[in-house]
Amino acid sequence: MQKTYALFDFDGTLIRGDSIILLCLYARRKGLYGRREAAALLWTALLYGLRVCPALEAKERALSFLKGKNAEQIAALALDFYNSVLAPRLRPQALEAINRHRAAGHEVLLVSASSMFYLKLLKDRLGFTDIIGTRLDVDETGIFAGRVCGDNCRGLQKPLRLAEYLAARGDTLDYETSAAYGDSYGDLPMLRLCGRKVAVNPRPRLWRALRRLDGAVRVRWREPEPVGRPEARATA
Repeated sequence: MQKTYALFDFDGTLIRGDSIILLCLYARRKGLYGRREAAALLWTALLYGLRVCPALEAKERALSFLKGKNAEQIAALALDFYNSVLAPRLRPQALEAINRHRAAGHEVLLVSASSMFYLKLLKDRLGFTDIIGTRLDVDETGIFAGRVCGDNCRGLQKPLRLAEYLAARGDTLDYETSAAYGDSYGDLPMLRLCGRKVAVNPRPRLWRALRRLDGAVRVRWREPEPVGRPEARATA
């Protein structure tokens, strides 16, 4: 069945900054990283910035503090991280856009490279139809194995994962009436799927690629009031 979809990126779109960096800062504050591990992560961040360390490897290193934890422990961490760090950073106009699409009866998806173990909390809290994100690899007993399951959900992986999702539901996306929201060049493959392409506080490379396409618009979404925590002041 053909349906109208609204597709939302997370990092840089619904919130300012990178949620993996925010997670690392949160973990350090909670004592889940030692000094040695924190120094190693800073080195990894530098290598990733220089495009020497692949994104998937950098993400696995960032999530290393979860290795050996069971599903209950990870869920507790995710809930506290969401409540204390992510929820206060949600952009008011992002929430308005989500609610507007829901009120119009659209299928509303979050499609993100961020990790499912905390993104899944947004499904009920923000009213998403579903979440598509990067998954953790857990063993048969539910213990996190320290690896990401499958590919990092960014760039071309976004439309591929979306195609899998639509096929499983027996749906097709109505290009003319659907909308996609993103902030970076990695969101471009997803934005191209929809007639309305919304660049949210976009990075220059994304807007250069989008501005000549039909249906492309640029918007500036304001930040919520600061909450005063160190994580809330972090930037991408």
